[in-house]
Amino acid sequence: MVSYFRWKSDPHMTLGRLIWLQTLSSGLPFAMLIGGILERRFGGRRTALFGSAIYTAGIAMTSISIQHSFTAVLITMGIIASMGGSIAYSAILTTAQRWFPENVGLAGGMIVGGYGCGAFILSPLQTAFINPHNYRVNSAGFFVQEDLLEKVPQVFIVMAVLFVLLQLVGLLFVGEPIEQPTVGNDILSMENTKKSTVTELKSTMFWILFISLTCNSLWVQLVSGLYKAYGQQYIHNDLFLSFVGSLASVFNACSRVIWGAIADKTSYQFSMTIVCTMGASLVWLLPAIRQTNSQVAFLITICAMFTCIGGTFSLFPYITNRYFGSTNFGVIYGCVQCSLPVAGIMAALLSQFALPVFGYEMVFMIMGCFMTCSLLLTFLLHCTVTLPPKSVSSSSFIEQF
Repeated sequence: MVSYFRWKSDPHMTLGRLIWLQTLSSGLPFAMLIGGILERRFGGRRTALFGSAIYTAGIAMTSISIQHSFTAVLITMGIIASMGGSIAYSAILTTAQRWFPENVGLAGGMIVGGYGCGAFILSPLQTAFINPHNYRVNSAGFFVQEDLLEKVPQVFIVMAVLFVLLQLVGLLFVGEPIEQPTVGNDILSMENTKKSTVTELKSTMFWILFISLTCNSLWVQLVSGLYKAYGQQYIHNDLFLSFVGSLASVFNACSRVIWGAIADKTSYQFSMTIVCTMGASLVWLLPAIRQTNSQVAFLITICAMFTCIGGTFSLFPYITNRYFGSTNFGVIYGCVQCSLPVAGIMAALLSQFALPVFGYEMVFMIMGCFMTCSLLLTFLLHCTVTLPPKSVSSSSFIEQF
């Protein structure tokens, strides 16, 4: 996409600026809130249909906006499509957790796993459509072949058609579990609603999760945004790098299910400790991987890092549901996800300004430090338990997460 902008409209376009699009595309928190509210009123299927329609329309419009300016793409793909995706994601995630109240981690992991495996389908499809001849980038790291660049707008139409087909099939299987509420449960639900929307948003637990997700998300966005450009510095095979992205997305998707199941069997604290430790260690290891000039080592490292990405987006919904309850999960988790644009802005600033000055190695060092901060915050979780929303003792609740 950067190569297209440099050829079509902005010869000074850089990879750092593209991080702004990635920041918006990662999801709009207020749209998660909207999705949670709509899901309560209209149900998961209708809300997901509404969000899917907006998302697909935004992708289709990007085929036109990309021919004009980067700002137009930020609107169609970064705002419109991202809004629709966030609404649908919130509705489906909440519905799945209601079906499996005793296995929230596994249920959420399966949904966010599906959310994360899109690159497995899209990355090779996009590469095969745009670059079937496996053209290489130039010395500056950009494509200049006109027959390749002319296909970039068309790929958004291909994606939109594919999304419509997948959405129509998936929505047929979305339904609400049958619940039999009692008077006591209704009263408890009202109390939890009031507590979740007022008290819990001010709680220490909420802010620990907010800051932790900020740190993890900054790491996630920089890893997913920079790994290919970093690999292109010594791996001159676009098809191989596309394969790396596809395989990494498989690890990303599958690990989300696995991390959710691990959290169900152990705890959030145990699982997130592993994720943060791996994430910091692997990103600090990348410069050494480059020195080996080994494509296999690069592939293994990136796949392992994407496993940590899967853990991040599987475990935060899990702990939010376990601690704050399912009644207002969509609203509370939407508020937690307000950390994403904060992390996105920080990631964009690092990518656009720090990367050209200090290089990849220093940026990787900073990324590892953020994961270390998240690790330290994870150690503090046991200090936050006071009045859990469920009718269990504090000691047993500590063991649950």
